[in-house]
Amino acid sequence: MRFGNFSNRSYRIALDTKTQLFWASDKHDSNIKASGVTITEALNKLNEKTDGQVLRYAN
Repeated sequence: MRFGNFSNRSYRIALDTKTQLFWASDKHDSNIKASGVTITEALNKLNEKTDGQVLRYAN
């Protein structure tokens, strides 16, 4: 397994295996986070919390 930074995205994704929820967090401020049943839902919620700043540079 290789570890490292493989993405220039401004967010991080994690799966909570106990609750089966995806968590998206701002890469620059880990206190800003959102959860969702899907990765897309978590990212959309995170994007709302950051006024579009997270996904603006994601594409």
